[in-house]
Amino acid sequence: MVQVRVEKAKIDQKQTSLLVIGVFEGEQDFSQSKELDPSVLTYIKEALENKDFRGTFGSSLMVYTLGKGPMKKVMLLGLGKREKFTDEMARICAGKAALRAKELGPKEFSILQFSNLDEGLVEAMTEGIVLALYSFDRYKAQDKDTVRIEEVTILINSDSPRFSMIAERAKHVADAVNFARDLGNLPPNDCPPAHLASIALSLAADYGMKARVVDRYELENMGMGGIVAVGKGSNNPPKLIILEYSGAGDAKPYLLVGKAVTFDTGGISLKPGDKMDEMKFDKCGGCNVLAILRAVASMKLAVNVVGIVPSVENMPSSTSYRPGDIVRMYNGKTVEVLNTDAEGRMILADALSYGIATYGPKAVIDMATLTGAAIIALGANVAALVGNNKQLTDRVRRMAEKAGERVWDLPLYDEFHEQIKSTHADIKNIGGRPGGAITAAAFLSNFAGPGPWVHMDIAGTAWTQDGTYERSYNPKGATGFGIRTLLKLLGEEESCSSRDGACPFSQ
Repeated sequence: MVQVRVEKAKIDQKQTSLLVIGVFEGEQDFSQSKELDPSVLTYIKEALENKDFRGTFGSSLMVYTLGKGPMKKVMLLGLGKREKFTDEMARICAGKAALRAKELGPKEFSILQFSNLDEGLVEAMTEGIVLALYSFDRYKAQDKDTVRIEEVTILINSDSPRFSMIAERAKHVADAVNFARDLGNLPPNDCPPAHLASIALSLAADYGMKARVVDRYELENMGMGGIVAVGKGSNNPPKLIILEYSGAGDAKPYLLVGKAVTFDTGGISLKPGDKMDEMKFDKCGGCNVLAILRAVASMKLAVNVVGIVPSVENMPSSTSYRPGDIVRMYNGKTVEVLNTDAEGRMILADALSYGIATYGPKAVIDMATLTGAAIIALGANVAALVGNNKQLTDRVRRMAEKAGERVWDLPLYDEFHEQIKSTHADIKNIGGRPGGAITAAAFLSNFAGPGPWVHMDIAGTAWTQDGTYERSYNPKGATGFGIRTLLKLLGEEESCSSRDGACPFSQ
C-alpha cells in the first residue's frame, strides 16, 4: 500500500523522481516558481505563454529537467478555473497525477498543494492518491518487473502537525474503501457467505471488536424467516454477521446494516444472462459495513457502532423459496413473495428488526444494492436516500457532499405503502414498476422501527457501470461508495459528543 506524507519543504531542496505542480487555467504564475531551476522555469513559462499547456481541468504536460535541480521530471497538472475549484476537483486531480505517475514508473513522487491550504484540501489530495492507485490484480500473473508507487509526499507551505494528522486519517479512510473494493471484487466462487463471516472474525481479532456469526439453523430458531428463505436455495448456507465496536462507553450505538448477497441469480425469478456476472457486486453494501467498522476501529473513534451483515447466495434449486410463498419475518410480520429477485429487502428486513430490538440504536443506516429502479430514477452516479427522519437524512446528504459522493432524497409518501399491501399477508415484497426504489424502502420501513433511519440504495454507484461519470480515483469494479460519507458522519458524531453530547438530529 502506498504511504502518503505531508511535508513542508522547498522544492529546490526536495529530492524526488517527479514533482507535480498544479496550474489553474488562464494563470501563468504559480507558487514556489522562484524555487525552480531558471532554465526549467523558462521552459514552463514559454509553454504557458504559447498555450502549449492551458491548465484545463485534468490536462498534463511533462517537463524534463535534464539534471538541473534535485528532481528528474516536472509534471504540470491542469486544475481548471480557480473559481470553480473544489475539494472534489482536488481529489480527482490528485488521482490523475497518481495515475500519470504510475505510468512513468517511479517508486515515489511529490506533489505541491493545489490551492489555499486547509484540512479539506489535504484530505482530498490524500484520498485521491490512495484511491486512484488501487488495483485488483490478485488473479493475474504478476510481472516481476512492475514498479509500484510506494510513497507520495504532499509538499505544503505550513509546518502545522495538524495537516499530517489529517493525511493519516484520510489514509485510514481510503484504505477502508480499498478494503471494501477488494471484497466487492472477489468472484463468487471465492466469496460465499462463509468467507465474509471469516473476514469479520479476523477483523474482530485484529482490531479488538466483538463478533458473532449466526448460522442457518440458529437463524431458523430465531425466526429469521427472510434470511433463511432466500439462502436455502444454495449449497452455501446463509450467515448473519455481527460486529460491535465500543469507543464511547454506554452511549447508544449507530446501527449499520449492509446487504451482502454474494451472488444473485434472481432465484426462481431468474435474471437475464446479460451482465449477470456483475451480480457478484450485490454484496457491496455488506462489504462497505465491514470496511467502515475496520476504519472506525483503526482510527479509535469515540463512538459506538454495530455493523450487521445478512449474507446469502440467491440460487435457483429444488429448495429455493418460490413466488407465492408467504414468509414470517423476525418481527412477526408476514411477507407474500411475488418475485424471488426482490431478495435484498427480505434479508435486510430481518437484520434491521433484529438489530433494533437487540441494540436499541441511536440511529439506523442501511446500505444496499437494492433496486435497478434507483438507477432509472437517478442514474449511475447518484445513490438514493429514503428515510423517516429529515434531520438524519439531511446530515447524511451534507456529509456526502463533503465526501464528493452524490446522493439524493426520494419521498416516502403514504401511497407507496399502499402499493405493497398484500391480500393474503401483511405486505408483499414488490409493489409494481412505479416508484420501485421507493416501494422497496417502504417495505424496509416496516422493519426499521420509529427511530431515526435512512436507507441508501447504492445500486448505481457500488460499482462502475454504463453511464458512470468517470472519476480518476474510481477504477473499474467495486467503488466502495458511501464509506467516506458514513465515516464523516461518525467522525462528526465523535466531535459532537466531545463538545456537549448534543446530536444534530432528534429521535
